[in-house]
Amino acid sequence: MAHGRLPRDAEDELSPIHIEKVWELLEEKFCFNIKAWKKEFHDYFQKQPHQVQQREAFVKFGQEFINPILNLVLRRKEYHPTWENILLYIIKKH
Repeated sequence: MAHGRLPRDAEDELSPIHIEKVWELLEEKFCFNIKAWKKEFHDYFQKQPHQVQQREAFVKFGQEFINPILNLVLRRKEYHPTWENILLYIIKKH
């Protein structure tokens, strides 16, 4: 898997329910302030070109803003695919 990309079938499978489960996991496991993060994502999504779907924007947003924080907290290399792994875990689990 290339850095910053989910396999196409996994990204296609990512639903609003999966996205909500990702937020819940970030809140429960890492104490993220989900209200603030959801607002930041909403603002980010509003600035995307019209043809960009929510799930695509969510994947990119997480890669750009959430993955570096998770890797810092978990003491992983800067570009470890933590974000992609969380998304794949949620998609497979639900």
